[in-house]
Amino acid sequence: MLRLALFLAFLAVPAHAEEDPLAAWGLSESTGAAAGYVADSACAECHADKAETYADMGMAKSFQAASGADVIEDFSALPFFHAPSQRWYDVRLDNGDYIFRRWRIAPDGTEVDVWERKADWIVGSGHHVRTFLFQTTDGALFQIPLAWYTQGGYWEMNPGFEHADHQGVNRDVVRRCMACHNALPEVPEGSDAAGQPEVFPHELPEGLGCQRCHGPGAEHVRAALSGAEVETVRAEIVQPGKLPKDRLYSICYGCHMQPTVAINAPLRGGRGIYSFRPGQDVNDYLTHIDIIDANRPKADRFEINFHPYRMEQSACFQQSQGELGCLTCHNPHVKIKPAERAAHYRQACLSCHETDDQALPVMASGVHPQIEAEADCTTCHMPERRTQDVIHVTMTDHRIQRDPGDLGALTAMIPKVPAEVISLGLLRDGSLSETETVIQNRLAILSGTGRQADYAVDALEAALKASDWPHADAWLELAKAQMALERYPAALSSVREVLARNPGNPEALNIRAVAFQRLDLQEPSLSVFDEALRATPDNIKLLFNKAVVLARADRFDEARPLVQKIIALRENHWPAYRLLAQIESAEGASGAAIEAYLQTLAIKPDAPATRAPMIELLKQNGRAGEAARHVVP
Repeated sequence: MLRLALFLAFLAVPAHAEEDPLAAWGLSESTGAAAGYVADSACAECHADKAETYADMGMAKSFQAASGADVIEDFSALPFFHAPSQRWYDVRLDNGDYIFRRWRIAPDGTEVDVWERKADWIVGSGHHVRTFLFQTTDGALFQIPLAWYTQGGYWEMNPGFEHADHQGVNRDVVRRCMACHNALPEVPEGSDAAGQPEVFPHELPEGLGCQRCHGPGAEHVRAALSGAEVETVRAEIVQPGKLPKDRLYSICYGCHMQPTVAINAPLRGGRGIYSFRPGQDVNDYLTHIDIIDANRPKADRFEINFHPYRMEQSACFQQSQGELGCLTCHNPHVKIKPAERAAHYRQACLSCHETDDQALPVMASGVHPQIEAEADCTTCHMPERRTQDVIHVTMTDHRIQRDPGDLGALTAMIPKVPAEVISLGLLRDGSLSETETVIQNRLAILSGTGRQADYAVDALEAALKASDWPHADAWLELAKAQMALERYPAALSSVREVLARNPGNPEALNIRAVAFQRLDLQEPSLSVFDEALRATPDNIKLLFNKAVVLARADRFDEARPLVQKIIALRENHWPAYRLLAQIESAEGASGAAIEAYLQTLAIKPDAPATRAPMIELLKQNGRAGEAARHVVP
């Protein structure tokens, strides 16, 4: 039937069709860093049944425009007060738009530090939680602090925003995040490499589509539309179920194997973020990192994205010789209906476990407690449990245990206690050389310490130099760490290595220019900024750092246009507003300086070197009452 359908589709191609059948059917093939993809709607033409059931899956709803088309939130409990930061949050729907608002109440009851913004995107299926993003003109994505927790039916702060000193509206969403939360965007080749600006097109795919697991589909669709033999058509797409087990589960593990949220898994040398394709070994793409947490032994650690990590701790997994895996229980195309879940998961368990004459699982010793014939094994052996990194959510614990303990205690609310990493190591390092093992380990340490571990910097530098490491990305991380430790000459040396391997890398050029400035070489610094900005004129980091150099040299007329350009491109860039305020204040334009300071505080209420000078300017300009409102107790 499939072959007949493809043949009829081929006959239906219009007579005026171009040579490429994709173009004839109005389909385009992506190019650039994620090349060879087509719109997922093309898959539904032949696989309508799978497309229909997959639409209910959480992965299909992982990312969408915040259009108001799928409203699941309850707005009646708003506004929300975040006590640690003493700020209020509100959300309203306005003609389908989600409008977020944040403010603080002054002693006289006035609202101050008011920030308001429409959400552009929604992350999360809503099965557990939904969070919201806004996108600036230059394409950067930022997370809004407040989230909707579906399980509890309430609004609360996103993970990482629980404390007073959170990032507010300046937590950027980077490619590593989006590479797992959405289908791959069409972006220029090389734009997903280390050192490239973290920006995205304003038109993005919505949800993890078919091709995230089946690979780029353009050649598959092209073959189908060309009337090729069925075998040829099928050969042009990845069929995960026919892959060797390690390659099959590499598809899942690329995003779901996260041994710790504290440290991101470093990519292998030379790999772009969008470079993984189904059918590849995930261990050739990244290096999974595990930790020892001072607060919790391994058996007690449980995070929201722990599914295979916990599963691999199970005796069932370890004794199955690779047979037990994600697809044992999960059909990625079909969401199991609630009424069918008990029978479905029980059958999955009994595909390995024998039963006695009472239809109870056979135990090595003793008799299994009496249960209903169609009881769900997972209720006791894979219970719901409160996650430690996202404390307002419970997830199924995939570590299969005989006796997980008090089930009620597992779901009780817990305090947020971040991991205290006392050591880390590579989860699997068998495919790495001794040199790369050192490099990946040190990269992970630098990631987890904010590039402050000097011993890791020394070891990374030694390993890179001894091996003449061919990939630019590790050299770039070394240069960043050297800058963080104020080792400016060493950073300049590392930047030379980066540029030798990746000429024109904008982050490397930025480091070179800033290092020159820190070494009091102002003109060479400005020269490098000019070189870099000719290639990437809208690069926010380059624009701002050049403006800082100019402002410190009192060249305000040259700095001001750069700052104004930054504000036009990225409305939440509070350092640019603060720098503008400082420039205007230095030139005696107190009114303009006050307005820029107010904008700074609306974006970042705890911005350093902002509130005190603004209050002083308000007093100097006869606005004492307004100044009093901005005093933070």
